[in-house]
Amino acid sequence: MTQQSQIYLVDTYRYGIDTEIIGVDTSTECTRIALAENVFHPQGGGQPDDRGTVADVRVLPTKDAESGWVWLTLLSETDEPVPLFTESLRVSSRVDPELRRLHAALHTAGHLVDALARPHGFSHTGNNHFPGQARIEYAVNNVVFDKDELVDTLTAGLEKAIAEALPVTTGEQDGKRTITIEGLASEFCGGTHVSHLGLLTGVVIRSIKTKSGRLRIGYTAAHVDFNGES
Repeated sequence: MTQQSQIYLVDTYRYGIDTEIIGVDTSTECTRIALAENVFHPQGGGQPDDRGTVADVRVLPTKDAESGWVWLTLLSETDEPVPLFTESLRVSSRVDPELRRLHAALHTAGHLVDALARPHGFSHTGNNHFPGQARIEYAVNNVVFDKDELVDTLTAGLEKAIAEALPVTTGEQDGKRTITIEGLASEFCGGTHVSHLGLLTGVVIRSIKTKSGRLRIGYTAAHVDFNGES
């Protein structure tokens, strides 16, 4: 089977590429295509999908679990038919750069919050890195804590790590991709991330809630103003 290169895993700040179509799948409901070099992050791991275009047609990315390919469903905004896409056709693809940076910032900030919360004895159970909903969830494990003190401790840790602009790097372990915040944590992850914590801004613990032995830490984050384009 033809290999598909996942550009989004290698370079968060690569927003577009000209590449060939390697797959076309048409049904009565929709048409979707696969590109040889894919820049689109599909929804997964708590992170929303990228939005963008191929040949100026809006697309929605989804990942096929069996093949590992990311397929792009064509979204027609009018009654006009979408262009005819065929295999081997060379096309221009591009993600929304501001949305990409926001998602990367929220995802990285989530890893940072988690790295600072786990030493308290909580067990990570889930996460959501969507704008306006971002949170990390834990099993409390009978840990006794004061919510206000936890907010203060996490906030101090966030401010310190961001001020130090700790590097965020990718790696591999047991054939799986890892994300490492230098000196704090390393986790398996398939999302997009900032290259260092100094690119984060507005990282705030917005809420801490507990119910039935579960802890939910809500947070906000954004990417600093960015002029680089690629």
